[in-house]
This record gives sequence, C-alpha cells and structure tokens, in this order.
Amino acid sequence: MTVSRDRRAPPRAARRLPRARARTVRTPWELRPDPHFTALFEAQVVVMAMSGVAVTEIARRVREPDSRIWDMLGRAVDEAREGAGCSGAPRVGVDDTARARGQRHISVMADVDGRRVVAVTEGGGKGAPARLCDQPGAHGGDRSAVAEVTRDMASSYSLGCAEAMPSAAQTVDRFHVMRPPSKALDKMRCAEAKSCEEKGRLLRGTKYVWLKRPENLTERQAEKRASLASEHLLTARACAMVEAVRAVYSCAAREEAAAELDWAVSWIMHSNVPEMKKAARSIRDEREGVLNWFSARSSNGFLEGMNSIIQSLKRASRGFGNVGYFTTMIFLRLGRLDFSAQMASGCATH
Repeated sequence: MTVSRDRRAPPRAARRLPRARARTVRTPWELRPDPHFTALFEAQVVVMAMSGVAVTEIARRVREPDSRIWDMLGRAVDEAREGAGCSGAPRVGVDDTARARGQRHISVMADVDGRRVVAVTEGGGKGAPARLCDQPGAHGGDRSAVAEVTRDMASSYSLGCAEAMPSAAQTVDRFHVMRPPSKALDKMRCAEAKSCEEKGRLLRGTKYVWLKRPENLTERQAEKRASLASEHLLTARACAMVEAVRAVYSCAAREEAAAELDWAVSWIMHSNVPEMKKAARSIRDEREGVLNWFSARSSNGFLEGMNSIIQSLKRASRGFGNVGYFTTMIFLRLGRLDFSAQMASGCATH
C-alpha cells in the first residue's frame, strides 16, 4: 500500500493488478470522489468564511488560489441548501439591493418567518420573482405553497409576483408606503422655500420639523411646527396629508383602514399640492397591497436589515465582479444553512 505525502490530498491505496495498474479506493475522510482537500480542511475553511474572514485572506493563510477556495465554498453552500430544503416558507419577502455601480442590482427572496435568505438572482424587474422562485423549487420548495409575499411599491415586482406566485397575497410593506409621501413633502418644502425670500426664511432649517412623527418631535420642533401651521404654507398642508396617510395604520380592521385610505387619497388628489398627487397615485394603484397589511401585518423591515449586511459584505470584499461569488457569501452569512454534516464528517474522520 502506498500513501500520498501531500497533506491536502487523501492517501491512495493501491495493489498490484495483472497489468500493474493502480486502483484508487474511497477513504473515510473524503467528502466526494477525488477531492483536493480533506473533510476537516474544508470544514475549517467554511468556519473562517462564516466568521467574516475575506476569501483573499483565507487563500493567503492556506496558500491556495482564491478561485479554489470559492469553488469549495460554493460546493459547501449547494450541499447545505440541498439538505435544508425550502418547503417551509409560506411567507416570503422580495427586495433588491445594489451589486455594483451603474444601476446593477441583485434581487433577494427571504423567509419572513425563518428570517433567512432562500434565493438570490442577478438583476431586478418583472422577471426577478420568477427566477427567485425557480431556486427554492430546485431544492424541494413549492411556489404554490407561498401564501403571502411582501414587497416594495415597484410595479415590476407587482406584475412579476402575480405571475410567479399567483396564489400568494401581495402585501406592500408599510415603510415603502410612507416613503413616497415623505419624499414629496420634503420636495414641496424645498420648492416652496425657493419660491420667495419670505418663505425661504420661514422654512430654513425645518426639514426634520416636517418629516418627524409628532410624538418624536422635540419640544422646540413641536413649537416650530405649530407656529408655521398658521402661515398658510403648502408644506404644512403636505405635512397634514402625510399624517393622514400614516393614520391609516392606526386602524384596527381592514374595512376601517380602507375607508380612511380612500378618504386620504381623495383629499390629496383634489388638493393644490402637485408633489403629493404623484405619491397618492402610487398608493392608489397599490390599494389592495396596502390593505393586505392588516391581515398579517407583515413587514420587510428585516429584509432591509439584511440588505445592510449584504452591502457590508460587498464593502469588505471591495466589490464582487462575479455574481456567483457574491451569492455564495450571502448564503454563508444570511442563509442560516446547516453545515453540521460537513463539520461532523471532518471531525469524525480525523
């Protein structure tokens, strides 16, 4: 029997055959046929990657090309995803985040209840939800079992989710509903401040006086807002409209919220504040998605937090030119994958 001296490759058992050919056999510490690394070595690399060590630093420590490390991590993620399955995700959230400069994005699907990433695809748009649903389907998931999907107010996601998950109710996240009116309010403040010198003096330094919720205002800010309310400013009227939309979420039932929402949208559409009308149209177009929030009160807030972690991963690696590598790192950090099989195999055989 001959044994390889390479510390990274498994020993090779050989015996004399009639034609003097060597025959290799599987050893207990092989994860797959003809591996380059032992099971324990791969487990150590996975642990380093999950702890936040950059792949370039891992490659430097183990003295291997980074491409080989990425291939190893990609295999480990694929095997863990196969073992995990995606059948237990009745509620999912869909959102996009920047991959690189120049409007290049990736779309992410996460399990709302499990707080884990279940799919990642390059790009956004109408086709992104279908591509996202294909990935869980390849790992045992069923898109017809999804009962609810939370998303932002992008019309492309609305159409894409309707095609990819026709049986799922679409819920527009509360944060994304309030963002267009808030942006329109600040835009109105800037435009009115530039309209004349007197209004510019009144509105100078009042950005957060208008954008904050009344209960979050300091005493000084509350006094400032109350004094400006009597100046007949369009900004003050726009602020009242934002509060009217926000008041919808204080309703206890969907029917009450529907009446409150319809009244707020009608008021804005018949007002003389043009910046707010565009926001009201977008809310009116997503009326059912806004009201679906009152069924389960689902939120995409955790997905926004995941996007922050994804951006930190991108910054730590100085960007990803390869989307596959980016996807691998996202699943390592946010997929909540179970690598115990790889770890047990590595520890049991050494």
